[in-house]
Amino acid sequence: MKYRCFFPVVWLFLATALPGVAQNTVSLVDASGHANFHAAGIVVVVDGDDDFDASVSLERRSPSGQTFVPAHPAVRIDATHFVGSLFDLEPSTGYAVRLNLTDPDGVTGVSQVEFVVDTRSDIFPEPSVRTLYVSPSGNNSNLGTDPGAPLETIQHAADLSQPGDLILIQPGTYRESVTVPTSGTAAQPIVFRGAAAGAVLDGADETVLGGVAWTPVGTGVHSHSLGFSTGHVVTDQGRLFRYSSLADLGALGAGAPGGFFFDGSTLFVKNADGSSPATRQMHVARLENGFYLDGRSHVRIENLEIRHFGAGDYGKGVYLRFSSDCVIRTSRIHEIGSAGVWIKGGERNTVENNEFWDTSIFDWPWPYTKASSAENNAVALTDNPGRGNVIRRNAIRGFFNGMGPCGSSPPPTGFTTETDVYENKFSEHTDDAIEPEGYCSNVRIWGNRIEDVHMAFAVAPAAPGPTWIIRNVAYNFGNSRTSQTDGYTASALKINSGYATPIGPLFLYHNTFLTEAPGTDALALLNPGESTYLVARNNVFAGTQYAIYKVNPITLDLDWDDLHTADAGRFVRWDGAVLADLQALQLFAGQEPNGLSAPPLLRDPSGGDFAPLAASPLINRGLTIPGINDGFGGAAPDIGAVEYGAPLFADGFESGDLTAWHQPRFVLD
Repeated sequence: MKYRCFFPVVWLFLATALPGVAQNTVSLVDASGHANFHAAGIVVVVDGDDDFDASVSLERRSPSGQTFVPAHPAVRIDATHFVGSLFDLEPSTGYAVRLNLTDPDGVTGVSQVEFVVDTRSDIFPEPSVRTLYVSPSGNNSNLGTDPGAPLETIQHAADLSQPGDLILIQPGTYRESVTVPTSGTAAQPIVFRGAAAGAVLDGADETVLGGVAWTPVGTGVHSHSLGFSTGHVVTDQGRLFRYSSLADLGALGAGAPGGFFFDGSTLFVKNADGSSPATRQMHVARLENGFYLDGRSHVRIENLEIRHFGAGDYGKGVYLRFSSDCVIRTSRIHEIGSAGVWIKGGERNTVENNEFWDTSIFDWPWPYTKASSAENNAVALTDNPGRGNVIRRNAIRGFFNGMGPCGSSPPPTGFTTETDVYENKFSEHTDDAIEPEGYCSNVRIWGNRIEDVHMAFAVAPAAPGPTWIIRNVAYNFGNSRTSQTDGYTASALKINSGYATPIGPLFLYHNTFLTEAPGTDALALLNPGESTYLVARNNVFAGTQYAIYKVNPITLDLDWDDLHTADAGRFVRWDGAVLADLQALQLFAGQEPNGLSAPPLLRDPSGGDFAPLAASPLINRGLTIPGINDGFGGAAPDIGAVEYGAPLFADGFESGDLTAWHQPRFVLD
């Protein structure tokens, strides 16, 4: 029988264990599929199998395909759930999925099921009911439907908006916080669109920017009585550090370009170069959020510049609170107090093709920025975000962390989060570029480019899993003040958390982790934290100190990777043992039986070209992994993120028994 799953998800009742059947046999209870644009998640629920030896294989077939082809096997993440993912899918397409449940002890009831998952369309519908025009020269007494008689504020247009409305915002600076009171529909969204470059939503006070009196109070500090609260100040020299006392501001421990202290009524500012605030452009936030959507759906925000929000502690450029099917795209979002885009709850939101940046933070000392107002993110998902959020093709620079794609609790509509993060560019982050931490289940991260950060990926902890890290390039991680000046150990991957919750299953496939930063391990697996297991295949781990430095008790399954270090006196340090070469690693730890240790010989890493040279040892050296690298050229897949001769990225909590978490549930080779 063929079962069909219609998007977004349909649960299939299949079987339950029969009374009296031994619990080591397994039965298939539920199966579901949930698709985004280019990937889909498969969740299988089983009963029985107390000895944890069942397995679930997956196959898929495209509409034009004649036969099923193997996909990556599903992985067990707890006593009753197997989770898998399908990659390299086309939008607006139905894919047939076939799963097979096996167990040496036997299967009770149905063991094979077929159904279809339908990927989402990435063509966003254009509203067609009416257009509301907004201009700084407009008047809110106008109807707003005539471009010659526009409205004056975005908020008034939002108040008038109905499904199918396009709010066309003319160039100019709009000093307002916009609350969207109405939802659109799937066919007729509400769209807020900048009509041309220069349409700016600004949270800073206009009077202070225009020039106010500043009083010298000593040690280079100047004061001004504001008349409103603020938690965020930016000047033409960059973001200022927020100090908690006047004495701390006077000391200016964070350094340039300066700092501020607000005592509830008076703003105190000190510029590192000794200049008076009267000589600077002073962007003092008096609004907390740019756009605020609470419980809304099918709203799109695009082609805008959003900046300088943060009157309190959690300033946000766009705040999606329990909102779904919303899109933030093609906008420039910068110098925001806490997060460029904050998603709390809600599902199927898309953040794409934006430019996010912040200033100053990358040069501030870690002891000041950590746990301060500067510990911010370009994109942050919090609490219980629902399934299917997608963050793609953004350029993100200068935040403390680039993005956190996981919440803190399960989604309300399902077990897995099904979050996709792909084809983004990250640079100059004080801590982590991508930080999947918290409740992460079927989080897929692929095709991203990372450069000049402390840590490329932090999964500390990410549970219940799995987390997929595929075909990413991380270059010169460890090239940050945090790593080089403040003395913190950098790595392509962070697993040390200090939490009892372990990392769920973690898969690293076809990544290029290469750093030329001095004294930097390619992969440093540090304590504290209890971890589960990591499977790595076809990766480049190349550092300037150890290729691998391991002290964490994580169970590792490493093979077919290239391990290299520029330090001739170091290779791998494994639980206190110094291993001089690949053979020593193979003999001592049983890892990398098919690995290699050689310079990767890439074309021009410093110029952004990570393809292997013709003489590279990476070519035709990798392992074939069904569902991951099916499209390779040559005799075998190449190791690393980029195939030779192909474009970049061509392919498309623990409690109790530890053994259930520390054993991979399938064999790749």
